[in-house]
Amino acid sequence: MNNPASQSDTHTYSLSFWARRLASDNHYRSIRLGKGQLVLLDAKKHPLKIDFLGMAHLVDLQVGRFWDTLIIPQEEGQIVRFGGVQKALSKTLQAQLNSHIHDYLQRFYQQFEPALSQAAQEAQLLFSGSHYIRQATAQQWLDTHQWLAISLRYQSSQRFLKAEAKRDYQRIMPFLEQGQRHIDRLNQAFVKQAVRKHQTFFDQVETNPLTENQRQACVIDEQHNLVLAGAGTGKTSTMIGRAGYLLRAGLAKPEQILMLAYARKAAEEMDERILDKLGIQNLTVKTFHSLGKQIITHVEGMVPLIDKMAEDTTLRARFVDEQIQRLLQDEQYKSRLLTFFVRFAHPYQSQYDFKSLGEYNAYILENDIRTLQGELVKSYEECEIANFLYRQGIAYQYEANYPHTTSGPDYKVYQPDFYLPEYGIYIEHFAVNEHNRTPPFIDQTRYLEGMAWKRTLHQKYQTPLIETYSYLKHQGRLTEVLSEKLLAAGVTFNPLPANALLNQLKELGRVSEFSQLMADILSLFKSAYVDMKSLVELAKRHPDQERMLAAIHLFEPIYEAYQLQLRDAASIDFEDMIGRAIDYVESGRYRSPYRYLLVDEFQDISAPRARLLKALMAQQSGSSLFGVGDDWQSIYRFSGSDVSLTKDFPNHFGATATSILDKTFRFNDQIGGVAARFVSENPSQIQKQIRSHRQVEHRAISLIKTHQESTGLEAALAAIQAKANGPTSVLLLARFHFKKPDMAPLKRRYPQLQLQFMSVHASKGKEADYVVVLGLEKGKHGFPSEKATHPLLDLLLPKAEAYPYAEERRLFYVALTRARHHVYLITNGNNPSPFIRELIDHRYPILTDEFQGEGFQDQLASIPCSQCKTGYMVPRDSQYGSFFGCNQYPLCTHTQRACQWCGSGLKPKGRFRVCENPRCDFVEPICPVCGGALTLRKGNYGQFWGCAHYRKEAEFSCTHKEQYIDLQVARSR
Repeated sequence: MNNPASQSDTHTYSLSFWARRLASDNHYRSIRLGKGQLVLLDAKKHPLKIDFLGMAHLVDLQVGRFWDTLIIPQEEGQIVRFGGVQKALSKTLQAQLNSHIHDYLQRFYQQFEPALSQAAQEAQLLFSGSHYIRQATAQQWLDTHQWLAISLRYQSSQRFLKAEAKRDYQRIMPFLEQGQRHIDRLNQAFVKQAVRKHQTFFDQVETNPLTENQRQACVIDEQHNLVLAGAGTGKTSTMIGRAGYLLRAGLAKPEQILMLAYARKAAEEMDERILDKLGIQNLTVKTFHSLGKQIITHVEGMVPLIDKMAEDTTLRARFVDEQIQRLLQDEQYKSRLLTFFVRFAHPYQSQYDFKSLGEYNAYILENDIRTLQGELVKSYEECEIANFLYRQGIAYQYEANYPHTTSGPDYKVYQPDFYLPEYGIYIEHFAVNEHNRTPPFIDQTRYLEGMAWKRTLHQKYQTPLIETYSYLKHQGRLTEVLSEKLLAAGVTFNPLPANALLNQLKELGRVSEFSQLMADILSLFKSAYVDMKSLVELAKRHPDQERMLAAIHLFEPIYEAYQLQLRDAASIDFEDMIGRAIDYVESGRYRSPYRYLLVDEFQDISAPRARLLKALMAQQSGSSLFGVGDDWQSIYRFSGSDVSLTKDFPNHFGATATSILDKTFRFNDQIGGVAARFVSENPSQIQKQIRSHRQVEHRAISLIKTHQESTGLEAALAAIQAKANGPTSVLLLARFHFKKPDMAPLKRRYPQLQLQFMSVHASKGKEADYVVVLGLEKGKHGFPSEKATHPLLDLLLPKAEAYPYAEERRLFYVALTRARHHVYLITNGNNPSPFIRELIDHRYPILTDEFQGEGFQDQLASIPCSQCKTGYMVPRDSQYGSFFGCNQYPLCTHTQRACQWCGSGLKPKGRFRVCENPRCDFVEPICPVCGGALTLRKGNYGQFWGCAHYRKEAEFSCTHKEQYIDLQVARSR
């Protein structure tokens, strides 16, 4: 292509001077051939690029009077016009352009057809419908051939492709255009066909025919398969069905299948069922530990010796205790240990970090913050003061009554924080910062008034007072300042010898507790598959790093002694079985023969075990993981189980097919409805609908309210025996094993009942006709357990979930779903489990009034404590009569009067407190000045309402009076 305006470029045509000024359609000033495209430049040199493949047909020519115009048609009807072409050159230019475009398209499609043919052949092989199409396989094909779809959309493909190529295009067009959606349809069709083909097998492989969902789960053959099996939905039957299908469908040989269970007994039962149902002997069924042992044996050429401590946790704990006793002979270790008990036994959190007294009290209770004399104190800072006094040999009394009869601003007997009887000195620790401000949950005005009153009181009675403040703890100077003040007051220090302090700790059981902590850390440290350096780095990132590092320094020599013991005995423990197996598989020293990995109880898997699975799969092309579990039943975080590996399965393993077994054959729909709704309150749990095979009309969960658990247990067993028709199994469950009742007399009294006690953790996988749940109270050893986990253990455990008591809720779900017919929940109504309170407050369909009369409680404590905000007022007795006190006593000492007519509790209602007993009309007015009760009194001028906090001639006395109060206002509301 040449013209007078561009003699040097044989591939460019530019408009002449006059054409640029006078010709029509002269927006573009030049046109040239590029690589597979036409390039047009406008007056500002801005390019328009038109791909040859995107042209609807070749270039047309429109003849004009002075100049001609090139017509360039594009896909979807768009046209580009290039005017001002000299008439003498226009046809030649058109011919040159079209010749070049035609040659390019012809060459392109000649090269394109083999690629199209290859894609069609691969699709025929991979997507024939004779097997399940895995996402990785489909994605690889799509990634390789997706570019074909772009070219095939052009109209030019229909002009240049041969007939066979067009047929290839028609075959692969659905894959290219619809991608994974089309693959999913093919897979759905395959699954239906395979289920029909193997119907007889699925009907007969177990005692009862497999459900439709079970059959589909067996047939789906994604690289990563997650089967969510609700309680009682037949997960083991699905495992058996999956193994049998793989063999019958010719997808695997027996020696290529590995089935993994968590417990030895479960593995043995599965092995027996494989032999019984499938008649297969050479299919591998193991626990993770026995698999690790097999791998180690294969690599090392000999069976490893399993240390006795691996199989006996008591023996391991004894070994740890012996090492601590040995290490205590070393003065440096002894000093470190005593420092740990004195400074780091409890986690410190400032009172200013809490919004309510109840939250702060929960922190004290969860961490069991006690002094070296065993006293439960009301703050961490008080604990530090008490421990300092004890270590310096200074006798003290905690919250002893002040010797002079008086009451403070709270109208109660004054009890200073500490009293030193040998010196007659009092110590008050005030919760104020440098600016005299209190924590958020304390009424600052009243507190400061109280501080002033205490100072005045001590001055009045000439009783020496030493003051300390919260800000001294924040500054790290609390005991330093206290020491200075004590010495200035003439107090003699007689520091307790280290051995005496150690003996005191032993008597309190603190050394035994520490020994158990070290044993737990040892187990988790090895299970987590980390080294000491990594643990130290984790500790340095912890907010309480000084405490963490102190614990690690005490742990390290114990760990070294344990490892030396294993080395000397040429033995390994269970943690080594997993860790060493990972090393051998990842390094390639062990080559896995397994293509199909089937894992039972997948919700209990830990990160190291998941790592071992991934390493095994990486060694076999086309390998597949089949995990069967239920995130609703993940209850073993304390041993390293990580529920996120199930809940976020695709993120951890890759492309996943998820199946849900949603029909349970164990519990009825009434139990299932309550249990599922309760566990699903946590939004991070996988949402699923579990249908019960057994439908009943009546509610199947009963609540027994009694302060005597034995009374509730007898009532539950009597009710079960009345329903029993022949031998009936009953599981007695509790959060902690020490809650176990005396079984012998129960079995004698109820011979028709097959009674068995278990902790809820141990009951996983079990079932019975009836279940009785004990210990449903609030507290450290309640259900949920409010016992704090040591932060060093937390460092080694999977990340804790954000939802409150997430794992404890799953544990409660497990307890409920062990029963076939009915569940009995026994609680103390004065201190009920938060779970029980939730069932009542959220109106779950349970029986709440089935058990009434002597020994039973009418209702749960329902009057909130106005002081701590988290406790509830419960009935108590004293020498002065009945009253109501907070169930968080002794940390919360709030009290209020009982109903003067019936003894029930009083609920606030506007400016009144009214009796909670619906059959009682008692009303008590509230003093608007101090919040006390107004009582009707007689005076010189008749009756009047006076405050109960009136104290004749007392410094703090409420003198508020009212002549008339209409009690009917409260009764009528």
